Amino acid sequence: MLYVDGMNGVICHIETVQWLYALIGSKFRLVVKTALKLLLVFVEYSESNASLLIEAVTTVDTKRGCKQWSNAMEILDEKDGVDTELLVYGMTLINKTLSALPDQDSFYDMVDGLEDQRMEAVAKRFLGRRGTDLDLMEQLNIYE
Repeated sequence: MLYVDGMNGVICHIETVQWLYALIGSKFRLVVKTALKLLLVFVEYSESNASLLIEAVTTVDTKRGCKQWSNAMEILDEKDGVDTELLVYGMTLINKTLSALPDQDSFYDMVDGLEDQRMEAVAKRFLGRRGTDLDLMEQLNIYE
């Protein structure tokens, strides 16, 4: 995905973005981590890709009968929070997507969807916990 032609191919093929988002719901940590990293590269490549990611998230979660960003929220809502890398990548993806959205309506729609899934409680839980990873704290503070 790092080559321009490859990235343009991904941009033109929304099903690939949908597939990558679906993979972050996998039970296999390495699959989740790799999918999150690839989605981060995708969102960082061009600001317009944030809207494409939102479209992919909406499609996947609607088909599953879930709220938008439910896969990411499942990662963040783990009670033990064992894999801090996944938590950091998940929050970073959310923050990068939010910061690249083209208008305030899209921004607030996404934030409302996250708040409906208890994002504020998740953030408070990690921010109030001793020994929380500094990168995770930074991403949570950016979100706040």
